[in-house]
Amino acid sequence: MKKILPLNSRPWPVVLTLVLAMTVLSTGAVLAGDQDLEELLKQVGEEYATAYASPFIEAFGPNQNSAMYQSAHIPWGGLTFGIGVKVMGTHLNEADQSFQKTIVVDDLGNFEPGLSGQSGTAILSGPTIFGDTGTTGSVTLVPDAGGPPIAIAGIPGLVDTRFVPFFAPEASVGDIFGLRGTVRYFPEVNLGSYGKTKYFGYGLQWSPNGLLENLPVDLMVGFFDQELKVGTLIDSSAQTYFAAVSKSFGPITAYAGYASEESDMTVAYTWVDTGEAISFDASAQQESRFTVGAKLAMFNVEMAHGDLTTYSAGAMFGF
Repeated sequence: MKKILPLNSRPWPVVLTLVLAMTVLSTGAVLAGDQDLEELLKQVGEEYATAYASPFIEAFGPNQNSAMYQSAHIPWGGLTFGIGVKVMGTHLNEADQSFQKTIVVDDLGNFEPGLSGQSGTAILSGPTIFGDTGTTGSVTLVPDAGGPPIAIAGIPGLVDTRFVPFFAPEASVGDIFGLRGTVRYFPEVNLGSYGKTKYFGYGLQWSPNGLLENLPVDLMVGFFDQELKVGTLIDSSAQTYFAAVSKSFGPITAYAGYASEESDMTVAYTWVDTGEAISFDASAQQESRFTVGAKLAMFNVEMAHGDLTTYSAGAMFGF
């Protein structure tokens, strides 16, 4: 990791560009002050960028792996089609809005030329991507040979929030022998300097109720796999395996489920200080995730809790 440059101007986000890109709600929304996530990351090295972006990476998987179903009921006869939209949002912990990371460095000259050849400790701290936009992070260098610590400016938060949204259009076909296939897809969108965004996911669900007669509830198991690429900045995937149960009470269907899931993300950018291509991978996994929800007609709402809590709502129109 090399020297971290200070950010010369503070961004005032009108919208969170990356979230809009991920949800494909925008075709290249920009931030006031000509600053966006990529411009911020260009100011810092890999260690700082990884800590700074980690809350988004951790929220990405739970968002994508949410709202997989509205009921465990899948008939064994006929052919049905459905089309709709799912909206999700993951609630971050307060601790996710800031970070502090201490690393041992063989050559502090990678941060400050005046300390070339000296070993020491680098203390990275400040707001994360979802932290205070009015506070600039810092890197404090402490030489092993002694002397006063040296502070180098980092970057501010991009948007001050603890709620990370996501959006997914969805279509399904099924009800043959208890099987239902689902696709999440959005046509390729050109995001200007980000490049083209590609989003596609697929999954399969199966209900054993056609074989197990007179059950008091509906049962279902399934999986889903998704991939999303935002130009050259983001390349990601998410997978989930789940089981669900549901029961109807008049017009309302109550459902609950359990899932195990994981997600991976690669972030790549060019460090403006050196022209060096920076790329780092991060993964997140929720071994246990519990979901409860309710459906009325074509609408549903749910809450899922694992390492983080995610809220979802959707509307599916079938024929």
